[in-house]
Amino acid sequence: MDDIFILIYLLLVVFGVICIFVLPIVALIISIHASRKVKRLSSVESVPANSQQQTLIAQLQNLEARIRRLESVPAQPPPSPQITEPAPPVASVPTPNIPETPPPQPPPIAVQRLRGVDLESMIGRRWIGWAAVVLILFATAFFLKYAFDNRWIGEVGRVAIGIAFGVTMTALGFKYFKRGWRIFSQILSAGGIILLYLSTYAAFGYYHLVPQKAAFVFLAIVVAEAAALALLYEAPAIAIMALIGGFLTPLLLHSDRDQYLALFGYIIALDAGALLLLKHWRGLRSLAFLGSHLLFWLWYDQNYHHGKLNAVLLFQTALFFIFLATYLAARIFRRVQTITGEDIWLLLVNPFAFFVTAYHLLNPSYHDWMGVFAIVMALIYAGSAKLVLDRARAIRSESLSLIAVSLTFVTIAIPIQLRSNWITIAWAIEALTMLWAGIEGQSRRLRISACILFGLSLVRLLIWDSPYGLRPQFIPVFNRYFLSSLAVIACLFGAAALYQSLGKRRNLSERFVKLSLLFAAVVALWWVSSVETHTFFQARAAAQRVVEDARHERWLGQMALSVIWAIYAAVLAAVGFVRRSSATRWASLALFALTIVKAMLVDLAELEQLYRIIVFFVLGILLLLVAWGYHKAFQAREAST
Repeated sequence: MDDIFILIYLLLVVFGVICIFVLPIVALIISIHASRKVKRLSSVESVPANSQQQTLIAQLQNLEARIRRLESVPAQPPPSPQITEPAPPVASVPTPNIPETPPPQPPPIAVQRLRGVDLESMIGRRWIGWAAVVLILFATAFFLKYAFDNRWIGEVGRVAIGIAFGVTMTALGFKYFKRGWRIFSQILSAGGIILLYLSTYAAFGYYHLVPQKAAFVFLAIVVAEAAALALLYEAPAIAIMALIGGFLTPLLLHSDRDQYLALFGYIIALDAGALLLLKHWRGLRSLAFLGSHLLFWLWYDQNYHHGKLNAVLLFQTALFFIFLATYLAARIFRRVQTITGEDIWLLLVNPFAFFVTAYHLLNPSYHDWMGVFAIVMALIYAGSAKLVLDRARAIRSESLSLIAVSLTFVTIAIPIQLRSNWITIAWAIEALTMLWAGIEGQSRRLRISACILFGLSLVRLLIWDSPYGLRPQFIPVFNRYFLSSLAVIACLFGAAALYQSLGKRRNLSERFVKLSLLFAAVVALWWVSSVETHTFFQARAAAQRVVEDARHERWLGQMALSVIWAIYAAVLAAVGFVRRSSATRWASLALFALTIVKAMLVDLAELEQLYRIIVFFVLGILLLLVAWGYHKAFQAREAST
């Protein structure tokens, strides 16, 4: 904490030097420069004034002459062609031959002059005023701290001095507000509120001059005063300044004794005062959120131990629900129709900050309940989304954010609570549900999230869940690995079917996504079947005690693998013909090619004569059937065309 005080002191010195020396010099230079431009402007404007006046007089005389000329012409029929005598000329006032000039434009020097005056006013009225209050507050805080440490002033006197100065500054601020000094009144009032914060916190947090209940009443009064003044002055600066001062109070008046209950109650009261303001001022809630968590983690780093767990959990829960309840109240009761980036930011950050903190505290002792905790968080945000959608006009980004938070907690709960293959199954089912919701609600973000989750489940299935090592003997198909893999693959096929049926009704032309899901399902089924076949015969070979019997089992495994690949390729070809899907037929041809390569390079070299005969015979028959299917399909197509 001493490093913090040294850093604050250095920043204070630099800021004071800037405010005391640099800003007045800048203001003086700007004012001198502006006065010179004013003199130059007056000297320039004095000459063209007469010429402009003469130009206007000449134009007016010319206009009058034209009017008299038009009035002198009689309203009669036009003369006959025999009359050739010209009409007598109309006497006109001679006008000087002066070209018309556009109206004079205001010189840019005046704009520059106004900008200089505005900058000077901003520096003199705002910056210097706020800098003065900040310097006075820091000086007062350091002086009181120094006086406290040296026992110059008693505990009651210390608190009384702070309260007296705070009330005086607040009263002066209100006085100048009634006179119309809006900025100056805000500066004085904000400084007074900070002093009242300092005094109130010192009275119950360090000196125990008042009991805790009375102290919270006093603190609530100060918070209410700050809110009332901010609303009365229509000044977000007062609310922000008071909030910053409130968060600085525990840092400036820290003590060796850990008064964590008073600190937690103080932070909750401070946040409640900031968030319950009737105005939706930008930055106020973010400042309250960041300040609360910063104070908590500074305290945690120095003072936490397991005996304070219940108090910490209660504080974090209250903090989480304050921000969530403030958002729901604004959307449901106050009917706020607009949502800002700050709203979305807090909506996303608040739950995860709470979850990470609680998980960090509870996981060592209550790991089995962490998945349930994540599901509870998901239910809270799903209920919030339902509440907002039913009772308010939900904005699209808002409803998607609530749903995304809920689904994220479900995704997090799965690996926390489940084990092994159940994680992959749950992710696949969740991805299928998200995809259905994304297609039904025509939400591109939900569909992208579902595809990402499908990718995670597929990677986990092929890398972590697949048993590439030696497995103990098992029953084919009816085992945990194969059945769980079938569930994931079924979800992938279901996703492709959703795009085919529901996506077509919703006019979604995402053919590439549908083909990608279908391709992933086909490849996953082929891979899982291959792993199941290979590991089954490897397990049987490892269980044999005779070397020849083990070699025989491995030959059977290679033969079965080739046969399964060929059958799978033939099934794909049949599906491609029935569904008239060229992509499926191409996948079948690719697998047939891979099977032929394996038969020529592996089976021909390693298998016995009988096993080679079986592989080549089955593969030849299946290829012949596929060729017959191609001839029949394309001949029918040629006949129809």
